[in-house]
Amino acid sequence: MNIPVHIDTRQYSPRVRWFVAIAWSLIGLKCTLVWWAMLHWNVPFHPMWIVGPTLAFALLATTLWLVHHED
Repeated sequence: MNIPVHIDTRQYSPRVRWFVAIAWSLIGLKCTLVWWAMLHWNVPFHPMWIVGPTLAFALLATTLWLVHHED
């Protein structure tokens, strides 16, 4: 099965692209703060249990947004 995927970011307005950039910046900030806090206060499990799903779902949402197109 061959599904052609063409990502054309020009189809999105600059306002939407800025929104996605700011959202990813906030996700990065949240992941950094969670990682630091969990190491600082000795939480008994690895920070990746929080950071991993956050990044996975953010990547999934961004990918779906990028490949979505209206016919």
